[in-house]
Amino acid sequence: MKTKNVLFLFAALILSSRAIAQSEENSILLRNYELKMISRGDNKPDFSIRKDSMNFLLIYLHEGKSLAEFKNDTNLSDETIDQSVTLLKNKNWLHETDGKLKPTVFIATAKDGKDLYRFAEPIASQIAEEIGKTLPEIKTEFAKTKMLQKSDFQHWSFLILSNVLLDNWNIFNVEKSFFKLPNGIPYKRPLRHGKNYYASIQENTNKNSEAFGIYGNQYGSQVSVYGNNRYNDISYQNLQFSENRITAKDNKILDRIAQNFLPKLLNILESNRSYAEEVYKKTGYSQEITFEEFFIWWYHFIYTQATNDMQNMGLLTVPQSGNFNYEIN
Repeated sequence: MKTKNVLFLFAALILSSRAIAQSEENSILLRNYELKMISRGDNKPDFSIRKDSMNFLLIYLHEGKSLAEFKNDTNLSDETIDQSVTLLKNKNWLHETDGKLKPTVFIATAKDGKDLYRFAEPIASQIAEEIGKTLPEIKTEFAKTKMLQKSDFQHWSFLILSNVLLDNWNIFNVEKSFFKLPNGIPYKRPLRHGKNYYASIQENTNKNSEAFGIYGNQYGSQVSVYGNNRYNDISYQNLQFSENRITAKDNKILDRIAQNFLPKLLNILESNRSYAEEVYKKTGYSQEITFEEFFIWWYHFIYTQATNDMQNMGLLTVPQSGNFNYEIN
């Protein structure tokens, strides 16, 4: 009988520890979140979002939790929380809608990321298919570069079909052309304390990768790296030379390749505008941020998914390291 009691106690302790571990795992305060921005020049926050856990405050409100829950979990005083709310409102990082406090910057939890990728699939597959159809034209233009003399197209395919067509060479064109305001008013990025920039707080569950595995550019003093692995074998910050060199003349050809594909890309996005607006509402972001700020961040999920689709189709090769370094002279 004593043995049974000991076994029961041991089992109870295991269950208890599992419950605690699960509770800790689900705790917002123990997750890894990163601040990301899309900005130019000095258009950036003039305050620390980590001060007094303001970043976590925004995540709590995004997840529909109350200030009381935030206070209970952080042990911050009412005065401190009130000051944070006032500051975030003044900085246009927080607003009140339908009697509820909501962030005005893009917040993406791990669950949000799964949903955003799922909703991105229809658009991403159309983009990948269109690039497949356009590939002969792209290769014809690429054949005019000196890049082809060093390595074949497949070597450069990740850079060209993802970064050139969809990201660094074209993303600002997408922003400029896709965001339309009434009466032809030029679109400007969200105004925050006198600065225009997009801001986001994104959960990252993989310390070796960018949040949600999104592809993007990292810039060193001389060499740029396109990919989603921030900790490859050689830090991009220390790279002084890249064998993947792109001359100014070749870069003009890449610009032309990007410009030639832009109308096709915009046509796909435009044909899915109603769908994008539906996703904007369905995901709840319509209660928090503008459609433009939602879309520019969601577009990163879309082109990342399109890139992965193209790899599955054999159109491009993502380097095993997850990164492709290059240098434009």
